[in-house]
Parts: sequence; structure tokens; C-alpha cells
Amino acid sequence: MILGLFLFAILLGYNYKLNKESQLNHCNPNAQCMKLSSLLSLTNMFIGIIFSLASLGFYLIFFNKGEEAILKNLEENKNSLAKLEQSKRQINKEERFEIMVKALSQDEQKLIRIIKDQEGITQATLRLKTDYSKTKLSFVLADLEKKGLIKKELSGKTNKLYIKEGIFSLTKQSQA
Repeated sequence: MILGLFLFAILLGYNYKLNKESQLNHCNPNAQCMKLSSLLSLTNMFIGIIFSLASLGFYLIFFNKGEEAILKNLEENKNSLAKLEQSKRQINKEERFEIMVKALSQDEQKLIRIIKDQEGITQATLRLKTDYSKTKLSFVLADLEKKGLIKKELSGKTNKLYIKEGIFSLTKQSQA
């Protein structure tokens, strides 16, 4: 930019001298005046080019950084909004459980809530808490197992019951 301003000053001085010489010669269409006229035109073009370059340098030095900061802030705001929207779409673990439970029968709801509250509960203890017969308890647990909601682990003469892993990891993914 400094070099551009320096060249601008030199060309302005040269252009001024050419104009003075042109006025001193009272230019009529002759060879000397044609030479001066073409030099004046050429220096005027170079003055315009150098002034444009100096202006561009001035802009880049003083204004471009502010523009970059604005663009960076806009990008950060856009990312923050995207994250906020994604978090709004995600449902927490407890809400997902409640939504899933609504699709079950009353007996299944009762059992799955107890199993969730007491992971690893034995089938015998579950039978005492629910007051279901062995047969009814076995059928309801079999239905929950078929639906992929619980898993049974053999523990001695009874089964331990657990909520299957992965049931609560299902979240609505944001579509970008």
C-alpha cells in the first residue's frame, strides 16, 4: 500500500509536469504535442490503476478483518443454533421409557417398571411384588422378551431380569 501511494505521488507529479509543458507549448496538432498527449493519457491510466491498488490495500488492511470477524461470529451462531435444535429433538432417557411403556399392556407396563427400578430382580421376587401366578408371569415375561425389551439370565433355579441395553439409546437424529 505504501509503495502504491509512493508511485501514485510520482505519477501525479509527472502528470503535472506534462500538463505544464503542454500549456507552455500551446499545443497544436504537431508531433511534439501528440507525444505529450499520449504520455498524458498513459500517465492518467497508470494513476487510475495505482489509485485502485492503493484503495484495495487500504480496504484489506482496515476493513477486511472486521468482515472476517463478522463472518466467524455468524458461523459460530449458526453452529450454536444447530446444536440447540438438535438438543431439542433429543428426548431424555426417562421420556423415551415413558413413551415406550405406553405401547404395552397394563401387565407388561407393571412388570417393565419394576424391572427398570430394580435391575437384576429375580423372577421369584417379581412374582411376589406383582402377585401374579407363575404361569401369568411367565407369559407376560415371554411377551416382553419377544418384543426385545428384557433379557433373562439363568441364576440358579430362577431367572434374573434386566432391561435390554440399547432400548434407551434410540434418539431422533437431526437431518442436516
